[in-house]
Amino acid sequence: MDNKRIKIVYMSFSGNVRSFTHRLQEYATQQHHLNNENPLIDLLEISEETLPTESDSKFFVLLPTYMIGGSRFTPTLTEILTTPMHDYLESYDNVKRCAGIIGSGNLTLGKMYVITAKTYAKEYGLPLLDAFESRGTTRDIERIYKILTDKANEDSLM
Repeated sequence: MDNKRIKIVYMSFSGNVRSFTHRLQEYATQQHHLNNENPLIDLLEISEETLPTESDSKFFVLLPTYMIGGSRFTPTLTEILTTPMHDYLESYDNVKRCAGIIGSGNLTLGKMYVITAKTYAKEYGLPLLDAFESRGTTRDIERIYKILTDKANEDSLM
């Protein structure tokens, strides 16, 4: 039995990241059927209701950019950090098992594009591996699957 697996821990507010991760998981399953050397993907969604648990394996984090504020009267946008993900990473020293961060965002935010993922990468000293816009495209899925597979092989995560 093959046990090559990549674990992704993610948060999704609007459903874009959830859609992307599930499509990425489906793509991984297709690739695995073509060649069982290609890893499968396991998903863990973190939310306000999630009680942090100890991660039993290395994993990647996928984060949305969530902004509030901004109108024609108050143009300032404020990035909202995702407290449940911080709790997950900081509990049980899970951050030591995190192999990298991927961000999701909207290019119209300019410098704030994937700011949440950038902030996490900097705060925890983790690599920002890639980013995609909105729900991502098929090309994004293919590219990110390759990045995750290469990084997992390089770090002997599988």
